[in-house]
Amino acid sequence: MAGTRTEKEGLYDVVMNKDGEVLFCIRARNGKPDHPRFFYDGAHTGLLVRDSKRAVLLEYLPVGAVSSLQREDKVLVAEILDDELEHEYYAPLSRVKKLPI
Repeated sequence: MAGTRTEKEGLYDVVMNKDGEVLFCIRARNGKPDHPRFFYDGAHTGLLVRDSKRAVLLEYLPVGAVSSLQREDKVLVAEILDDELEHEYYAPLSRVKKLPI
């Protein structure tokens, strides 16, 4: 992940669907996601690697999301721009002891 810029997402929403899947709503970034991946540290922090140049740090994950992340193998991400859906995609989930940042 050398050369990847990590930025903190100050404000984001987490929605759980009826099947317990996690949906992260974040603000849209420039460009299309390319092979996104989501890393989870087992506590209350996640890292969305959106593409080879940009990663988004999600801190203070809510309890409901934490329990889902402990059993799921992917997360759904919605990127919002001006209250409109810009990108929606699944990101495979990897559980790690330490986030790669």
